[in-house]
Amino acid sequence: MKDNKRRYFFFYLLLYFSVSQATGQETLSLDQVIRQAQDSTIVAFQSRHEYNYYALHYDEFLALRKPQLNLRVAPNYYRLVSDLSRDYVYLRNYDNLSAAASVTLSQKMLNWGGEAYVGTQAIWTEYFSSQATEVRQFMAAPILMGYRQTLLGYNPYRWEKAVEDQRLKAARQQHQYDMNSIAEEVTRRFFRLVCTKGQADMYRRNLQTTDTLYAIAREKASILMVTMAELRSLELQRINAANALAMARTAEEEARTRLASFLKLDEEGLAAMPLQFPQEPRAVSLTVADAIRLALANSPAYQHQMAEVMESRHQEQKAQKEKGVNVSLDVNVGMQQVDPVIGRAFRDQRLYALGAVTLSVPLMDHGAAKSRHAAAQAWVEREESALDEAERRLSEDVTTTLHNINIYRQLLEQTTQAVAMADEVFELNADNYANGLCDINTYTLAQSRRDEANNQYLSALEKYWTTYYHLLTLTGTDF
Repeated sequence: MKDNKRRYFFFYLLLYFSVSQATGQETLSLDQVIRQAQDSTIVAFQSRHEYNYYALHYDEFLALRKPQLNLRVAPNYYRLVSDLSRDYVYLRNYDNLSAAASVTLSQKMLNWGGEAYVGTQAIWTEYFSSQATEVRQFMAAPILMGYRQTLLGYNPYRWEKAVEDQRLKAARQQHQYDMNSIAEEVTRRFFRLVCTKGQADMYRRNLQTTDTLYAIAREKASILMVTMAELRSLELQRINAANALAMARTAEEEARTRLASFLKLDEEGLAAMPLQFPQEPRAVSLTVADAIRLALANSPAYQHQMAEVMESRHQEQKAQKEKGVNVSLDVNVGMQQVDPVIGRAFRDQRLYALGAVTLSVPLMDHGAAKSRHAAAQAWVEREESALDEAERRLSEDVTTTLHNINIYRQLLEQTTQAVAMADEVFELNADNYANGLCDINTYTLAQSRRDEANNQYLSALEKYWTTYYHLLTLTGTDF
């Protein structure tokens, strides 16, 4: 009977927390969890739609830079009521109904900053008055072409293109960053469950071990081979092991609930699947300089800030141009005729040319234009300093993460060796205690060291993999 109890005791001394795969039993690997999270989580759903928004907005921006064909119809009616006692022509009463229709093909001149257009136009005007000399009039312009620019020397289209390109790049990086952040978050939850499950298994084995030892001690106590103090110590260990197991199970259930909620999985189904993860740490051969370079190219916050810097420089140049002499231009030439008969309005066309050059000089604006330019310059400096701060924070995060991952990798290797050594020492001391070769204190110390080594291993395992995926999130590179 004593040999059977010893075999039962040593059966539960084996230390491992990764569940071996049963034949035909489905497992849940870390890669599967990450793919599931990136496909089904709310954050992934929002990220995809946010990127689609920016991509479609960029398509709209590109479409508006191509030739635009527009039809414009504008009916108009007005009634003039004047003094009936007077007979001046411009004071007579009359009603006017008119309609204008135009078709215009326009193209933004991306290298100049203005807009060229060509089109056709027709206007019908009807006067309702007995004193009107002409009750109907048509104005026809079969063809007209022109060019307009609101501020000579200033090209907003180049700035808009640079800013929109940068915003689309930032949106693309944001989507990729969100996907990596999901992988990082689900890894954190996955290994929290792995660690709590490992701790629960460890405390379950401890409880089984203490039950076995307590049973052996009771048999020895019956023949006075064990003191009452040792028996009470083992009983206390049973109580502590049961309490620790209850707390570990609570932590495991909480971790499982958080992971199942994040993945939108059934909690019971998740509990039935063994967890599988890479046993060996992955090597990271990046230098700090390379990691920072990759992080700057991958960081959406940094890319968004670069877009803000470009936009601020755009506004600064616009304010600088508006500070001096503002010159706007609108010229057009075409064929035109006016006649009461619509057919004759399209015949006998006459060439016309219209040109408008507007000069605006702020002779006395109480320093408004100068202050506007100074404010734009100050905002450029502010955005550039924000870009420098974003780079500094990102470099700090990358440097710290790269340093930590190397430390955690070494710590994981050391704690793995410590677990094997602590397990061996515990087995020897447990065997010695069962055979009466050591006291209860030596056995308890060996068990405490084994539990500490196992907890340190689980902690190092969780920290290494969460740090690894955080580095992947920062750099956007899978090592």
